[in-house]
Amino acid sequence: MLSSLRLLAARRWAEDRSQDGLVLVWMSLTLTLMLLFAGFAVDMSNWWLQAQRIQTAADAGAHAGAAFLPADFANAQSKAASETGRNGYTNGGADNQVVTITQEPNPNRIRVRVTADVPSFFLDLVGLDSIRMTRESVAEYVAPVPMGSPQNKLGNDPEGVNPNTQLWVNIAGPQTGKQQGERNHTRLCNGSPREYGCSGSTSTEYADDGYFFGMEVGSIVSGQSLNFQVFDAAFVNVGSTCTSNMPSSSQINGSSTYTALTTKFADAATRYGTNAAYCTGDQGWGNRNVQTSFIFREPDETPWSNVDNPIINTSTCAPVTVSAYNPSNASTPSRYIYDQLMGATTGLLIANDGVISFAEAFRRFSTFCSIPAGSVETGTYVVQVRTNATSAAPTVASSAVTTEGHNRMAFRAGFGTSGLTEVSGTNVTLAALGRLPIYANSTGADSQFYMARVRPYDAGRTLRINLYDMGEASQAGSLQILPPVEFASTFSGCSISRDDGAALSVNAGICQLNNVSSSSYNGRLLTIDVPIPSNYTCNENQATGCWIKIRAYYPSGSGVTDATTWTAAILGNPIRIVE
Repeated sequence: MLSSLRLLAARRWAEDRSQDGLVLVWMSLTLTLMLLFAGFAVDMSNWWLQAQRIQTAADAGAHAGAAFLPADFANAQSKAASETGRNGYTNGGADNQVVTITQEPNPNRIRVRVTADVPSFFLDLVGLDSIRMTRESVAEYVAPVPMGSPQNKLGNDPEGVNPNTQLWVNIAGPQTGKQQGERNHTRLCNGSPREYGCSGSTSTEYADDGYFFGMEVGSIVSGQSLNFQVFDAAFVNVGSTCTSNMPSSSQINGSSTYTALTTKFADAATRYGTNAAYCTGDQGWGNRNVQTSFIFREPDETPWSNVDNPIINTSTCAPVTVSAYNPSNASTPSRYIYDQLMGATTGLLIANDGVISFAEAFRRFSTFCSIPAGSVETGTYVVQVRTNATSAAPTVASSAVTTEGHNRMAFRAGFGTSGLTEVSGTNVTLAALGRLPIYANSTGADSQFYMARVRPYDAGRTLRINLYDMGEASQAGSLQILPPVEFASTFSGCSISRDDGAALSVNAGICQLNNVSSSSYNGRLLTIDVPIPSNYTCNENQATGCWIKIRAYYPSGSGVTDATTWTAAILGNPIRIVE
């Protein structure tokens, strides 16, 4: 019996030993699997972290480089590479890093692609020492919309080939009432009801810097200087339709009292008479004497900022403030302009003497900037125009300047003489940058102005147009936004509203606003949102291609004296990641 029990105990002990071995095997296998899963989890977490780092580097590079597009891809590429490097990834760097930077078919977009080997920790034990990982980012720069002209002229040209824009550039003295139509360079609000953008009697939209215009040089004409000219640069109070203080017929043609202007200026009867083509409509109120400063800036690498462009200050192109001429303050206003034109100093026409006389500034184009051949750069020169600076310091805003009135003018630019007089956008174009203050004083009926250039890659977006203080005319008219002629005859689906929420007469099917008059829009802001169709296309290779127009229709014979300020922008962040 005892031997049987011992035998049974021995067998059980043997079986237990056998089961203990099996448990150890299973425990070993389980621990191994657990370690593998833990290692895989750690490696997965590291891969996810490294993927985020690579994506961040690609995003940073694309975002930094996009600001230099579309024209300066070399700097865009350099800046993008610098930013990816700051985030730990450089082309040819550790872990077989590869960084590629390319410009997309949409020239405002840049693609940054970052590739690197990401090492494994635990999976290296099973032969997977690293994985190759790639992330990429596409960023876009939504550039300011060029406004006002696809040509080398902004405004009318009575001396050369006229682009028939039927508008003048308009800028006011800082103490001008904002309800007169100049939105961004006037301090005073004195309308009733109060104008848009005011806090009491102070404009909240006043900009010390004035207005900026872009002189874009697409190609250089060898051996010829680049010239910028201004028509009627000086403020001369002649009234909105030039019926005040102008020379009389006897002053122009001569009488027993006057020496004929035509003996000094052969075209005096046309230039200084009642010819509407020469009438810019300078108009003053209160403290007139509007002095206008012109500052010329070189192209630079930051298209999002105009004030950081280096100021040009040479013997042929320097900041200058043009004096005002105010007949109303003269002892004999009725002959003030005549006396200035006949004067021994103010009546002189001497080219390139560095002095802009009255005769050169009144109803003529005069050269304000000439950049010698060999010194011209491609890119966008910035022309800054302001009325709040003195002749002693044209680049510095002064709160002491309190002039009141509108100075109206036109610009043209080109290489040599022939490049100025023709209408061309081949080598040089002129356009407003962001904001365009204009004055229209041609008699109705049907005018079409170049508003803004919208390129094909803006299809599917929204163009927002703001018009401040529209409709100064003797009869109510209509306003329509027209697409480029190469795309379609009309836009549709536009949203048109007024800042005070007033009811409007809108035909959204053709993007038209009816019953446009001064009584409805004096001092008010009109917002027009234009949906750019998804199938939108246009001809970028034509100077006038891709330009959206405003059609202003007034009944035949309507007197138009409309000072207004336009802005245009594609909605969305200026720089954004799109992929």
